[in-house]
Amino acid sequence: MTHPAHTPHVPGPAGSPGTGDASWRPTEAEPTAQVQAWLETLADRLYAAWAQTDGRARTQLLAGCCADRVSYANPLGAAVGVEGFSDLIGGFLGPYPGHRPVRVSAVDVHHDRARWEWGLRDSIGQVVLAGLDVTTFDHTGLTSISTFFGPPPPLTRTYTYGSPTYGSPTYGSPRG
Repeated sequence: MTHPAHTPHVPGPAGSPGTGDASWRPTEAEPTAQVQAWLETLADRLYAAWAQTDGRARTQLLAGCCADRVSYANPLGAAVGVEGFSDLIGGFLGPYPGHRPVRVSAVDVHHDRARWEWGLRDSIGQVVLAGLDVTTFDHTGLTSISTFFGPPPPLTRTYTYGSPTYGSPTYGSPRG
């Protein structure tokens, strides 16, 4: 199913992102300012969808920033497709009325991948959960989104080079 919201997100010449032109491909030389702006718009629309309590409106917002067959995963669940993703969001936010996710960093882009940090703010604006989204995209929007909660876990071992076999890691004692 093609969603009507898959119209250009950022106006531009043929072959640029967001125009729906399948000939556009990200390259190592990008991101251009246009690609960067387009991805920032997609990220912000994604969080607008997360904040939307009406399922139909949430699905429309997701259709405006995600590919039809977007895959989404976080530590608590996974979904494929815009409607499945919308349902997952509705179930996740139910216990958190008044909470709103927001992007709290710039969008970092290379090739067809992007990442940014986000925070879940409570009704008085305090961040109660922080995380990182890592995405892939094509000319239609976000194609995959992997959400991580909190910072990465600390290393429990040191990793150094210099073992007798070139390239083999040597492990030190666990960190305390």
